[in-house]
Amino acid sequence: MANMTIYWNKTSIPALKGLSRQEQSALIRPVLGMVWQRWQVWLPLLVQTVLFFSFILLTPQFPYRLPFLIAIVYVTVKLAHLPFNHFLALELEKIA
Repeated sequence: MANMTIYWNKTSIPALKGLSRQEQSALIRPVLGMVWQRWQVWLPLLVQTVLFFSFILLTPQFPYRLPFLIAIVYVTVKLAHLPFNHFLALELEKIA
């Protein structure tokens, strides 16, 4: 069974620790295309967008719509970035 580390944000990726924002972007830019080629990265963002607009269209009179939208967006953005950070860490390990 493979050990899978969860990277909640880019600063928790070992290859990017202790680097300035400019140094991080210089490392990330060349591998960004390879990361976005993975369906695990772009599919959660696509699903997130579809769910967000579906919720807006299907519940126009819901009284607590704004708090629910904020919660949905916050949670799904955090969860959608997990595969991006994971595959970014893998690609950075390959070039290091």
